[in-house]
Amino acid sequence: QGGRGQIKQKKKTVPQKVTIAKIPRAKKKYVTRVCGLATFEIDLKEAQRFFAQKFSCGASVTGEDEIIIQGDFTDDIIDVIQEKWPEVDDDSIEDLGEVKK
Repeated sequence: QGGRGQIKQKKKTVPQKVTIAKIPRAKKKYVTRVCGLATFEIDLKEAQRFFAQKFSCGASVTGEDEIIIQGDFTDDIIDVIQEKWPEVDDDSIEDLGEVKK
């Protein structure tokens, strides 16, 4: 009686990486997808508002850990993320380039 019961195991954390991808839309238009910010305990809603204001464009939180920004901001966004959230270091940001949806 009075056993220890089930010992809870900690969830294995996925290697923390922020991925940035450029997805083509109609003609010469693009959207930028940012994934992986939630693994750094960053509030996605707050990040989405920040990106929308910074780049003066539409941005939305889609899915579990994904922010879509209207426009091609792949170059600028790496600097902006490091400036706003210093806990995200350069090695953990990965630019996937252009990917299909």
